[in-house]
Amino acid sequence: MNRLLKIELTKLTSYSTFWILTGIALGFYVLILYAGAQINFNIEGIDLQVYLRFPVIWQSIAYYSSWFNLLLALLIIILTTNDFVFRTVRQHVLDGLNKQEIFISKLQLILLFAVVAFAVNFLAGFFIGSIFTDGYNSFFNDFYFVLVYFINVLGIMSIALLISILLKNVGASIVVFIGMYIFELILRGYFALMHLNFGQFLPFKVFSNLCPAPSLKKMISDPLIKQSIEQSIQTSSNWEMPVGMNVAFALLYTTLFLYLGYYLFQKRDL
Repeated sequence: MNRLLKIELTKLTSYSTFWILTGIALGFYVLILYAGAQINFNIEGIDLQVYLRFPVIWQSIAYYSSWFNLLLALLIIILTTNDFVFRTVRQHVLDGLNKQEIFISKLQLILLFAVVAFAVNFLAGFFIGSIFTDGYNSFFNDFYFVLVYFINVLGIMSIALLISILLKNVGASIVVFIGMYIFELILRGYFALMHLNFGQFLPFKVFSNLCPAPSLKKMISDPLIKQSIEQSIQTSSNWEMPVGMNVAFALLYTTLFLYLGYYLFQKRDL
């Protein structure tokens, strides 16, 4: 297993696009985090920095980090399709690897990316939360957002891998990936207009629901204003999938996409 991952890492570390995208992503990640931490309005009854304290920081950082999943998906698309374009997959077969081993190496790379993203997400939340919170009494409250973020990023990359294996072209894969997301947005809008809840079960929505934006009412310290907001939410909100069900569907979709990717990879000519 380690041999397969080493092969992927050898290709990865010698690929300049990887370092460029990683540098851009980390640069923007840190810059926006720093800028967000400086924002605070001295308005009575409103405390914006609650989003930077434990336990709310775990949801805040998971939601924020999920917006960078597109870059991870692009990396998977570029790395996977390049193996087809430059005949690297065929060379691996000539060197003695079988299709199953090659697919496992891609799966290990996805898992590695997910673990690194999880670690960055955790460290950022821990660092910021430690700065803005007095003590660690509420440290583990809402900590599950860090865990479900791992599933979130893994699911998005599983879609990217499936599309890459299906199309074997970087441009077409990126267009289809973005097109699928836009099509789902349109479909969800249609379901909402028809007052149907089917949109909650679509894959991108299932994954995004794992890392929702923190509620606006969290920053309200005035009880009257908070009560008014809660009443407006109760009267206007649609049905939302319970967290446990959402996690189950996310794992189901991830397993399905990875299985389909494996099946296609076994059947496709190299």
